[in-house]
Amino acid sequence: MSSSTYLFPIASIFTLLAALAVWEPLRRAPHFGPKSISLLLAVAIVLGVYGLIALEPVSAGGIAFRLSAAVATCTLMIMVIYLLGILRHEVQGLGLFLLPVISLILLIIPLLPESEAVLIHTRSPLETGHILIALIAYALLTLAAIHALMHMQLDRALKRKQLSRLMQYLPSLVDIEVHMFAQVRWVVWLLGIGIAFGLSWQWETMGQLEVLHHKMLLSLIAWGVLLWLVVLQRGGKIRGTQASRLVLTAYALLLLAYFGVKLVQTWLQ
Repeated sequence: MSSSTYLFPIASIFTLLAALAVWEPLRRAPHFGPKSISLLLAVAIVLGVYGLIALEPVSAGGIAFRLSAAVATCTLMIMVIYLLGILRHEVQGLGLFLLPVISLILLIIPLLPESEAVLIHTRSPLETGHILIALIAYALLTLAAIHALMHMQLDRALKRKQLSRLMQYLPSLVDIEVHMFAQVRWVVWLLGIGIAFGLSWQWETMGQLEVLHHKMLLSLIAWGVLLWLVVLQRGGKIRGTQASRLVLTAYALLLLAYFGVKLVQTWLQ
């Protein structure tokens, strides 16, 4: 971890600078546009990738993720997806909340426990595919969860007729919903494929399906919640705050399944 100990904090600094650039229009006339924010993020992503490589996340048979490598991989995926959103749709307003959190996560990655008890070491293409697809789904759901929080805050401000400069800077409720549901639909497909890969791997290696294992069970419940949300949304039976709460519920379940349980296991060692 010699390289990652300083590469991740440096990436955190560049991410924080990008966050300050996103927040700038709330304080004064903006000097930094989407291109400047994109450049800062691109530098942070490159530094993060080099830091991840230093953690040696790839083994001869597949991937070898410790907690720090898993968190770094997912964080970098979120950053890449957000960067693509800026370049294609100029959705930098999402970074008001997302970038400060990412900056903090990058800062603490070198401090995460590295117990061998929670090492993820894959030896099958099915298991590798399951983990990587699930991490992409989690990254997209993180962005959907940020949109859900934005929607709830803006909706509350509109109902109370208390629109601060921050609330006025956010996209409209309609735009937030459009992006949130688009991300949720992608998550339903990706998470479903990831779960199928995981179950196939279990059957291939053990000859049985461990559906009641905490990770698989929480993932299935989260997938069910999101699938139900998509069905309700297509039928015009749900929107707004109710939809946002379901997105946050599914996100909490996946957070517990992928990182929460492993973090607790590490601390108990």
